[in-house]
Order: sequence, then structure tokens, then C-alpha cells
Amino acid sequence: MKLRSLALACATLVSLAACGGGGDSAASGGTTVNLSGVVASGKPLAGVNVTVTDSTGQTVQSGATDANGKFTLALKGSGPFILTAPFNDADGTAATLSSVIYPTTTPGQVTAVQGNLNPLTSLITQRVLGLVPDGAPTAAQIANAKITQANISQALLDVSGVLQPLFTALNVPASESADPIGSTSYRADPSDPLDNLFDLAHFNVHAGQIALGTDADRTTLTIPATGSVPGAAPANAVTSVLALHHGPTTTPIQNVIVVVGENQTFDAVFGAYQPPAGQAVKNLLSQGIINADGTPGPNFSLARQNQGTTQTAYTINPTRSTAFAALPQPTAIGELLPPTFQDPGGVPDKRFPANLPSGPFQLTKYVAYGTDNTALTGDPVHRFFQMWQQTGGDNAKLDLFAWVATTVGMGGDTSGITPANPGQGGELMGFLNMTSGDAPFFKSLAQQYALSDNYHQSIMGGTGANFFSIATGDLPYFNNAGTIGVPPANQIENPNPLPNTANFYSQDGYQGGSYVNCSDPSQPGVAAILNYLNSKKVKSNCDAGKYYLVNNYNPGFTMTGAAQPIGPNNYNYPPQTVPTIAEGLAKKGVAWKWYTGGREAEDVAADAAAMHAPVAAAQAAQYNVIGDPLVASSNVMSNPALKGNLAGLTSLYKDLAGGTLPAVSFVVPKNLESGHPGYSAPARYEAFLQDLIARVKADPKLWAHTAILVTTDEGGGHFDTGYIQNVDFFGDGPRIPFLLVSPYARTGFVDHTYYDHSSVLKFIERNWRLAPLSARSRDNLPNPVAVAKDPYRPLNNTAIGDLMAMFNF
Repeated sequence: MKLRSLALACATLVSLAACGGGGDSAASGGTTVNLSGVVASGKPLAGVNVTVTDSTGQTVQSGATDANGKFTLALKGSGPFILTAPFNDADGTAATLSSVIYPTTTPGQVTAVQGNLNPLTSLITQRVLGLVPDGAPTAAQIANAKITQANISQALLDVSGVLQPLFTALNVPASESADPIGSTSYRADPSDPLDNLFDLAHFNVHAGQIALGTDADRTTLTIPATGSVPGAAPANAVTSVLALHHGPTTTPIQNVIVVVGENQTFDAVFGAYQPPAGQAVKNLLSQGIINADGTPGPNFSLARQNQGTTQTAYTINPTRSTAFAALPQPTAIGELLPPTFQDPGGVPDKRFPANLPSGPFQLTKYVAYGTDNTALTGDPVHRFFQMWQQTGGDNAKLDLFAWVATTVGMGGDTSGITPANPGQGGELMGFLNMTSGDAPFFKSLAQQYALSDNYHQSIMGGTGANFFSIATGDLPYFNNAGTIGVPPANQIENPNPLPNTANFYSQDGYQGGSYVNCSDPSQPGVAAILNYLNSKKVKSNCDAGKYYLVNNYNPGFTMTGAAQPIGPNNYNYPPQTVPTIAEGLAKKGVAWKWYTGGREAEDVAADAAAMHAPVAAAQAAQYNVIGDPLVASSNVMSNPALKGNLAGLTSLYKDLAGGTLPAVSFVVPKNLESGHPGYSAPARYEAFLQDLIARVKADPKLWAHTAILVTTDEGGGHFDTGYIQNVDFFGDGPRIPFLLVSPYARTGFVDHTYYDHSSVLKFIERNWRLAPLSARSRDNLPNPVAVAKDPYRPLNNTAIGDLMAMFNF
């Protein structure tokens, strides 16, 4: 295809001076340039600063970009100007977007100039500079580049010549393709043709690479900062990109299967994982908290557990007293009766010594790793205010996990929990050791596919709120037929401690406090969190007057759709109208199902026979009612077409065998296969996953374009060392395991991008071109931007990734 001529490029580069010459027409001192632009990389980059560097190396920085990636800045001085902004590249690498402007100005007058930054402008600027910038370039780097309008134009021709077939195929207008830097029509929105190209083609800016097409038609083009460039993109790759453009998805992934186990943090499972060469992981072993053999490491003190002083009001930063001389002895607390566990517990688990060092310990030095009942261990407390207090919000201190657990337990509104016996010990500090053979299937998945060491439960606390968040990016709240209401007084949280107790909450537990009106600072426990968020300039996302459910109650419908009673002695929450991913998918015509183990009688027929009990009893043991969150939605349960997509594992296996699996599937194991401490074990979840993944792989056509997302609902109160980003009043919570199993996963990759459960929603929405679920749901948050020295903390708080970095498209 014939390239645009230099004359045409000059005519369209409206933001630059006339072509030719060495910069004599550049702005002279004393002139003003009002610069504006859009910063994007397939999605708008919100909350980042644009740095502008002039020819002398002087810099000026814009304010943070808005939700659409827009910025403005007034400049003085002479061009050329190099614009840079931090971003996370396609492979998750902390990198730099760049752009170059060389405006023509008139002394004494103000000139308006557009300067966009995106992957295309970055490839152009890299060729202008002759290097890949790592942040703002130096004066020497700019001087060495000998920037002129002519070499800017030549760089544009180099890049556009490669991509011109794509521009034509995707109807990218000349106003954007011929001048991507100065285009005033460019928007960071999928409806914009150039932005659509960034969704369909995958630019790896720091490597100068563009991946086009899928499967046999996939081509990777390299546009280096110096030297020759390849010819125009091959026709078969362009045709493949065009097929994606016209198809239902923006990536080759045609089926997503989201599998959600229970109650394990990242360190509890991957605390001793050693990644492949070239990869790094943040865990107990890499930080030196433990040695490879599971014994305390040289930095064990980082995780040593302290006690707090006696509290008189709820705080997320209790005053410390002395360290525990030894870890409180783990207890046998769970829901399996018999042979070992008590509910609520408080009975010492004598398999573990009473003199464990006061920090993380390897479970399997005392309990064999396996699937039988002897492998079961105690169930740590995992509730909202407890978890805020354990982590201090961001997990900057790691020393109060055990103290909070042993002073509060699951709350005094839980049957059997008392200040004298909170029912908890040091079980929350246990971890598995992959170095010694624990969790072999999880380890093999991490080695063969992709692992995140920065994926988080969305909500502080337990199962119900986190499963609801997986389906909505939001929380349920108390209402009367859709009108905001006030729950029964006994169901409102009060984490202020009872008199004459160290820290035992006044009203909290499974048969009591679970709602919180976080818009009202006078409510118990609320001010402590709001003040902390205010100090970090984080919005609470608490609507006025709403009492949000932050701990576990059952949904307002049974699995068949019968209304549940609501009242002071009924621990059910009212039906919800919070928008769900089910409704979003249905509106777009994307097939979906939510498969929950035990929902169908056939799921538990063998269990009933083994128990010598009716099917109803087996369902009560195996069906995770709060792991079936769409049952809470009146929008779903009142719509037969939507309600009909709530199924059990029998239907899942039939759909897999019959080739009728929907595009999007959520899969929840039966309770005893979920990995939940107290009645299940991680090895049982492994066995469930191994069987499910084998069934998917048995259909090569299905497997070829499938992504299986493997995680847990929440950390179950287990210890974890990962940084926590404060997204709003409700979380985030600690890190939890997350694996991408797919032919498109980056092999052996450990992704440090910040994720939580809304990342699953964001990936589904980006892949199937869906809008966010609501104005307040977490899927509205921008993608994170980090720097290489700390890839775990987004610079642009608050920000949540969309999982794209884990794929190699």
C-alpha cells in the first residue's frame, strides 16, 4: 500500500510547525501554549500526571487526568516539548507513554495546542528520541535527538506506514491516523475508531511491539526506536483484527469460566511459592519471613504478632502492648461434627503445640496435606470490623491478626462466643509450603499459566459480601420494597468494646450485628474508618442513609424463589435491586449461567446416600446459599429467563459434555469441596479444579478460546503480607489467590497489577463490550498505574485492573 507523502503528513500535522527547517519557527521565550490532551491506552488513564519537558530539560507537571483521561496545562518557553506519563504496558510492565509537540506560536499571543498520549504517539516519539523513555527524558537526550519538524513527520510516516492497512480496515479517520498527537477528535472511548484499535491490537510500548490477529493469523510487528521498520501489516492479520471488530468479543476469549473457592489468602496458599526464572513474587518466603523449609526466616519479626492494650472505643490502629510470648494455640473451630471440630470452637487443637513461635507456621508440619477429614484445620474469624482492625486498612503493620482474633472472635452475637471464650487461637497464621510438596496442583497451574500476587477480596470480611460483590461490584443494603430502610436494632454493628473486656465488640456476630450506616460518622465504628479514609483522600462510596450488609446473612429468596422472612430474629437480608452482571450480560445478548454446587438434587445424590439422609439434608450441607448471590436479586428472581440460568454442577457437566456451555460461567463448588477451613481443605478444592479443567480441555475447540479464572471468595481471616489499597469504606481486603488458566495465559507469569473481584467484571465487560453495571459499582474505577520500584501500589488511587496483563494476546 502506498504511503502518505511527506507533504500530506505536513498538511495534517496541525499541532506542529510547517515541515522542513530545524526549529527556527519554534516558540520563543515569553510565549504561552495552552496544552490539552487525552491520555489513554485502550482505556482512559485517570488520576495520572503528565510531565512536559522542554529542550533545556526543565519540566512542568499537569494536574491529575480526569475520568476520561483529559488534562490541561499552560506552558512557557521554547519547543520541542516531550510529554510523558506513567502507565502499565500490555504485559503489566511499568512503562511510559510519550508524545512530542513542536508548536508554531506568535510572540505575545496564547496558542492552543493538543497533545495526546497513547501507544501510537509513544511509538512515534520513541523514534523521534531514538530511545524508549523511562519517565521524562533528560536535556541531553532531547539535544542528542536533534528534534525537527521533519524528523517528527518522518517518525509518523514510519509508524503509520506499518499500520495504514489497520487504519483503513477499522475506518480510523485521517484526523486521528495522520495526526494522533494533535487530533482533537480522539477520545478514550470504544466508540472512537483509534481507541477501538487499541482494544483489538495489543501494543507493548516499551518493547516497541504490536500484536495483531489471533491464532494462525497472529503477527507481532516490531517498531524499534532506531533503525528500519517492517512493511505494512500483513493482510491476514488485518483480516483477523477486522473479524474481532465485527465479532462479539474484543479478544480471542469466547468463554470465561470463573471458579470461586473459599477462604484462603495468597500467603496461606502461595506463601512459599518460588516462581520461574525471570519472575518475582511477594510472599512469606521472598520477604524472608520464612525459610524454604517452613521455619522462621531472618525477617520473621516482620510478621511477629503483638497484643494491643485494653480498648475503650473501636479503632483500626490499637495501641500496642507486648508481643505474644508464643502464638496462641490453634483451636478446633469449624462446622464439621464429628470427628474433631467444635462449633463455635475454642477447644485447643492438640495436633499443634502450644509454644509455636508468634508468627506464621507451616500447617503441614502437624497435619498431613490431603483430602480426608484428618487434613481439616480450624476456621479463622473473617468479619468486617475485625479485618479492618487486623490490617489497619492498608496492612502497613502485620502484627495484630492474632490479637484481634483472640479478643473478639466471630462476635458475641454468635452462639457460644463469649469474652471468656472467643473461640479463636492462632490457626489464622498457618500456611501451606509448596517447597515441601503442599498444594501441588495450584503450584503446577502457576507454573504453566499465570498467577497474580496482587489480587484482593473486594470487601473486608466474609463470604456473603464478597460473593455479592463478584456479581455486582457493590453491596446489598437494607430496604423495604426498594425504599431505603432501617434494619432491626439488634442487627446493626457496634464494634465498640464491652466494658471490662480488652476488645470484645458490643454487637457483632452471625445472629446479630451485620449492617452499618457508613454515611453517618456518629454510628459505632464508622468514624474510625471515615477519618482514616479522609486522611488518604479516599471517598467512602456510602450513600446517605443506607445500612449496608457487611457480614453474612442469607439472601431474601430461597433458591426456588420463595420470599424469606425479614425481622429481628430472621437473619436474611431483603431482596435487592442492585444491578448485576447477569442483567448486563443478558442486555447485551451474551449467554451466561451461575452454577452452584448442591443447587440440584442430582448434585448431592451421592452425598445423601453416604450420609444415609434425605436429599434436603445433603443440600443443606453442600449448597453454598450465600455463594449464590443472584438469588438475592429481585430483578433476577422475578424474571424466568434470568432465574433459569441459576443451575447446579450436574447442569455444568452436562453443558460441558454437550458443547452447550454459555459464554460466561460462574462456578461455585459444593461446600465440602470449596477449600473452606473447618469443613473442607485446599486439597479438596484442588481436586475439584483438576477435574473441571480436565473436562474443559477434553473439548479442544472449547479449550482453544477459554479463560478459566480461579480464585477464592475471600481470605477467610488468614494472615497475609500484601499491601491493601483503600478503595472505599468497604475495602479492599487482603490478597487472595488468583490464577488464569488459558492457552492465552502468559506462561509462568506473576502479575503484580492491582486487582480485586471487580477485575473479573471489568474483563468480562471489556471483552464483550458491556458498560459498567451502575454509577457506583467498582467496575467504573480506572486501570492502575504503578512504577517499577513498587508495582503493587497504584499511583492513581483508587484503581483496579482488568486482568488484560495476564494474557498474551
